[in-house]
Amino acid sequence: MASSLRVAQTRGRQSTRIANNFPGTDLGAKINAADRDLGTSSGEILVKNGGTISTQVILSPDHTLRFSPGTYTLGTALLWEGAFLLKSGTRVVGSGWDTVIIEPAKIGWIVFQSFNDIRVQPVHSGTDADIYVSNLQIKGANPAVDGGVRQSVSLGNCHRCGVENVWFNGTGVIGVQAGGSAFGGNYAERVTIRKNLFTRVATQAVAVVNGRDVKIDSNNFKDSGRCCLQGMTAIDLEPNDPRDIIRNIEITNNTIDSTHSTFLHGNGILVQNAVRTSGFGPVLVKDNTVIGGAMIPDNAGHVATGIYITAYTQDVKVVNNTVRRVAHSGIRLENTTRNYVSGNKLISTGTGGILAFEITNTTDSQIVDNVVIIDPNSPAGSEVIQEAGTSARNSYRGNSGSKGLLAPNTVSGRP
Repeated sequence: MASSLRVAQTRGRQSTRIANNFPGTDLGAKINAADRDLGTSSGEILVKNGGTISTQVILSPDHTLRFSPGTYTLGTALLWEGAFLLKSGTRVVGSGWDTVIIEPAKIGWIVFQSFNDIRVQPVHSGTDADIYVSNLQIKGANPAVDGGVRQSVSLGNCHRCGVENVWFNGTGVIGVQAGGSAFGGNYAERVTIRKNLFTRVATQAVAVVNGRDVKIDSNNFKDSGRCCLQGMTAIDLEPNDPRDIIRNIEITNNTIDSTHSTFLHGNGILVQNAVRTSGFGPVLVKDNTVIGGAMIPDNAGHVATGIYITAYTQDVKVVNNTVRRVAHSGIRLENTTRNYVSGNKLISTGTGGILAFEITNTTDSQIVDNVVIIDPNSPAGSEVIQEAGTSARNSYRGNSGSKGLLAPNTVSGRP
């Protein structure tokens, strides 16, 4: 029995490495040394008690990087590469939001990045698989923003990857992005982004640019944007190239609350296809809540349009969402076709000549059983559904306002 116990203890030591015990000038160098020592074996690298990570970390397949509570400050100063490059089959796990990873303060913002996203040429075209980041906080430190070019967590064309229970706290770039370059026919697939918290993120909090079977579920977006530096959208589906795809994307059970934002920062959920990719749809937007501001007089809120479906999209379902106190439309359909919009509730939306529910240049869509009302505590807004432009062959049924059934206004732009 004693011999068996010794074998078990040895195996335990072989499968776990404490990075702090390895040589290196900083925690990053120590983690890399532990990773090399673990070799091709499956196992964990444990990092304790915080510190500075100035050396870029490259995590090998089948390795888990586990952080104990503490503050880990990044000094990697890499503009185009992440502080951590994650190969297929890797996991980064914190102890919770008391594991705080502070983004680089001067040069660079990318914290975690798929290895093949940046190291395969052309860049952003490669794929990795089975990468997961969970249970930690990424805290902003760089006062600059980059206009939505980079991401705190850059998954690229990752397959079977996930980000869960991560707090993106005042970061200066896109929070999480799924999808990279479509070169070679690659795209992100079976990605899950769920139960994360995004506060004061400077640009898009969650972005999908090239992917299929992506689930964005049960995330919380609060106080979006950094005042006046740039606009932002909490959730953005936006292919960048005609070869990109947006297939089977689900946006469900998310809460976007900009009550305590300090400026009108952009849209809640934006689904767009300006590059006219043929690989678009279906998309499901269901059971989300968008709150632009407090329900008080003389307040239009800090979200522009609650749910905006636009720019040559198709086959989008918008079902059972609640949009409250946004400055522009609660829901807007524009230059889109074959949508199903049902069971949504718009409360005190539409101000400044913009109506609560606008359907513009939209065809072959069903708009049924939606409620458009004004809360007397926040009277700015409208109870209007309007169809305009070249819209055609749309059907309306069972929509209602405070006084009963609500038929659409029609403003035709057709010759």
